Amino acid sequence: MNDRAEGSTVFTPETLAAYIASGLPSEQRVGDHPVCILGIDPPRGELTLRTPATGADIDVTAYRIIRTDVFEEPGDETVWFRLSVDAEGIEYEAYSLLQSVTEQLQRGDTMERALHVALASYRGLLARTPRLSEDQEVGLFGELMALRRLMANLGEDTALAAWLGPQSEEHDFVLPDGDIEVKTTRTDRRVHVIHGAGQLTPAPGRPLHLMSVQITRAGAATRGRTLPEVIAGVRGRLRRGRTDFDGKLDSLGWDDHRAESLYTTRFLLRGEPAFYAVDDSFPAITAAGLARILQRPELVRAVDYRIDVTALEPVRPPACFARSADEED
Repeated sequence: MNDRAEGSTVFTPETLAAYIASGLPSEQRVGDHPVCILGIDPPRGELTLRTPATGADIDVTAYRIIRTDVFEEPGDETVWFRLSVDAEGIEYEAYSLLQSVTEQLQRGDTMERALHVALASYRGLLARTPRLSEDQEVGLFGELMALRRLMANLGEDTALAAWLGPQSEEHDFVLPDGDIEVKTTRTDRRVHVIHGAGQLTPAPGRPLHLMSVQITRAGAATRGRTLPEVIAGVRGRLRRGRTDFDGKLDSLGWDDHRAESLYTTRFLLRGEPAFYAVDDSFPAITAAGLARILQRPELVRAVDYRIDVTALEPVRPPACFARSADEED
């Protein structure tokens, strides 16, 4: 029996590589009963499969490189279930997993059953540790720079307790006197990508600051550091907190055994980080703001946007982020 729908697209490694090499996001129909649509997003290093939802979302939090969500698109009455895979470096294997789910669905399986079968078949793929994306690498570099300063000024216990970025909390650092969201960019302007309507929403009764970090490739400069070198530098300053620190890195998918070969780019700071108070005048999209302009803001499931804070007046940095005399770039 052939379970593949007429007119559905099947990719070879070569055709998938060509789509990815184009650098352009695209979608292809890969199944008809039910409709299954494969999404290829080269800029995000992501492959997705969406199909009409027939039940609740499915918990896949045990798997680090896959996610699920249920969403609606404006003007489309269909409620979609989406399966996303972080596919950088394992594109065809990730596609094969999604194709396995599609084939199970075409045979009449429920999404829960189809996903269970596919995950069992691709257990080896899911156990791999892919490379962090470039955005993740740059973002971790900035957070570690902030962590080093907190360690120097507040001590390692307080600094590590405050660092919640690896745990996917709303804000990267939660300090006694307020919260800090660290954003790192390689551009010559302070342009940052904000993920979600909650990322720049202050917690009730707590001030929130955006810490804007600018880095650049070090080239031949001697002061530059790779990400593994920065991590080694932080570890070298820790006494009691090594296990806690390594646990946070593990949650990000960090693999010491492959790090030196995967992360070879040396970065250095363009200048001192700038801090901005996230208040009512700050250019942020928040849930409260969406509620004021949309009749049904609850239908907006994801918001990613860019802000350029170059022209804004920064505030005085919190004392706990002051540069220490022995800090390396």
